Amino acid sequence: MPLSINFSQSARRFSFILLLIFIGLAHFFVDTMLGIWPIYKSLAQLDMAKAGLIVAMGAFIGEGSQVLFGAWSDRGYRKALIILGLIFSMGSAFLAYSSDYGVLFALYLMTCIGSGCFHPCAASLVSSLVPLQRGLLMTIFAAAGSLGLATSQMTFTYLHVLLEGQMYLLVFPALGLAIALACYCFPQNARQMPEQSKSHRATFKDFVAFFKNRSLRLLYVSQVANQSILWGMVFILPDALKILGHTDWICYGGGHFCFIFGAACMMIPGGYLADLYSARQVMLYGGIISCVAFYFILFSAGISVNLVLATLFILGATLALMNPLAVSMGTRMEPDRSGAVSAFLMGMVWCVSEALGPGGVGVMSSLFQDDAPLKALAVLGSLFLVQIYATSCLPKRVPTAQTV
Repeated sequence: MPLSINFSQSARRFSFILLLIFIGLAHFFVDTMLGIWPIYKSLAQLDMAKAGLIVAMGAFIGEGSQVLFGAWSDRGYRKALIILGLIFSMGSAFLAYSSDYGVLFALYLMTCIGSGCFHPCAASLVSSLVPLQRGLLMTIFAAAGSLGLATSQMTFTYLHVLLEGQMYLLVFPALGLAIALACYCFPQNARQMPEQSKSHRATFKDFVAFFKNRSLRLLYVSQVANQSILWGMVFILPDALKILGHTDWICYGGGHFCFIFGAACMMIPGGYLADLYSARQVMLYGGIISCVAFYFILFSAGISVNLVLATLFILGATLALMNPLAVSMGTRMEPDRSGAVSAFLMGMVWCVSEALGPGGVGVMSSLFQDDAPLKALAVLGSLFLVQIYATSCLPKRVPTAQTV
């Protein structure tokens, strides 16, 4: 009997680990596709304002759909939506086949809808695996996405040359993973069944209630400010680094890699710190450090390459850590509506922040004459004050949710 119990526990542990690997790889592919547009718009020399508006509209519609998909996730469609989101996100693999702004918008919108479909469902699944370690598991999940986003620009520029422009080949690994997920039987506690969620189905009233909850409202405001800066930085970083006089390999992939790789490296340690101390404390100190690093980058003309890359690493490590910690904090507050809360703190945040960040710096760049990307980023950086203030007003500790 003891051997049977040990075997059962080992099999269950292996099943959870395998599922976490599958979801991490899927997150890697989805965020790789999201990172292609900023470098493509620079290489294709697209109009900055139009490129920013494409991001703004695509993100508002696509990422805003997380509200809908998060609700469906809580109603028992989690697995199907994760697979569908992975497939739809592959739209960015076809950007290089057209220069028409209408077609480019349709492809980017398809990617954003895939992201909106995938993220709340996958995040709520990961947070349900071991409720007492939500912070750690969410940061592992986020780290996989950050690695995909970090390598996206270098992957695109390298493979575009290697594959002689045949970027559709990027779709096949993702399709293989989608098939593997479809064939994989999710562990019982990773499935949100319809009968389990009848009394907790998300509606518009749920999101109104979230806004009325002071802690969730503060989390939302802090994340809109944080993610606006993050996505605005990702969008215009190649152009900003070019104006600062850095070499092409830094401007077209190297700087972006250090920025996002810093985020990936800090995700898991940040999760440990949040579980050990509090998410609020980690988010507050991270916001202050990232503000200093952000403005140091804007004045990095003539500074050594190593120092610039190190500062980009620190900025990414502190700036991108906030959202997974906020989601884990939110799911602790509302454990029975984890999909809806994930959508609230990701989809409803991203649909606003990706419009305000990339859209804002894109439009502002057309208003300035000299060093427009740098001046646009400097204005956007005022949102650090909003982020730090909202985070400081959060409760110091949220009670740990019990296993259902």
